[in-house]
Amino acid sequence: MSTKRTRSAHRFRTGLLAAIFAVVALTPLGPSVLAYGNDRAAPHRPTIVLVHGAWAGPAGWGQVAAELRWDGYRVVIPALGLADASADVAIVQTALDSIPGRKILVGHSYGGAVISQAAAGRTDVQALVYTAAFAPDEGESLVDLGAGYAPPAAFAPDHLLFQGPPPLGPTTIDPAYFRNDFAQDLSPWRASRLAAEQTPTNLGLFFAPSGPVAWHTLPSWYAISGADRMIDPALQKFMAQRMGATTVTFAGASHAGGFTRDAPRLVRLVESAARATAG
Repeated sequence: MSTKRTRSAHRFRTGLLAAIFAVVALTPLGPSVLAYGNDRAAPHRPTIVLVHGAWAGPAGWGQVAAELRWDGYRVVIPALGLADASADVAIVQTALDSIPGRKILVGHSYGGAVISQAAAGRTDVQALVYTAAFAPDEGESLVDLGAGYAPPAAFAPDHLLFQGPPPLGPTTIDPAYFRNDFAQDLSPWRASRLAAEQTPTNLGLFFAPSGPVAWHTLPSWYAISGADRMIDPALQKFMAQRMGATTVTFAGASHAGGFTRDAPRLVRLVESAARATAG
């Protein structure tokens, strides 16, 4: 098949997957969790739990979830409150408690800190996958992690819109700056969709020290976004190396690029983690 026809086929499959995802039935597991059932799912496969980050929401995982379901995985996407770090960890733990069998946790951005803590001490989580994500150690805050690295682009003056009293939030990223700060490799239309789906985020999350983390004992995988303007790629590399994670780099990917533009590659990484830990 020619390169042109291959690309056309991929675009068709991607569009079809997005359409399927848009109409699948949702099964509520709790007030903040949606499960995407899958009649194609093989019983021996783990459930994939996708955890979004700050200034984001469950809908951003649409393409990743659709491709995982197409490949026979059941997917669960908790909706974080983004107001209190311990509450967000509890949301994911409650979701895990309600899911039978083995699970793999996937975290983006702040969601990486959440999955690191939510999996601690559990025997039903078999792997952790990070994409442009924070991975603090116990007692470490996200501010601690960022010391000495380029700060998030959205922290520039006037890029955040406060929906409550400053300085801690809640906040959203001004749509005028969102694409440049968060998703510069996406089309203006797709970046605007992500901007509209933001969950207001309390800046206090960045100062909360982490509880016990699971990456010391669980195998981990990490996808570095090579052109990230929210989490310095050098910091991502440091965290991946500190964890001993199996690491790939999505060259040119923005903070959002790893789970949108490069969604097929992230899906392959998640599925490789599932295969590697199947025993």
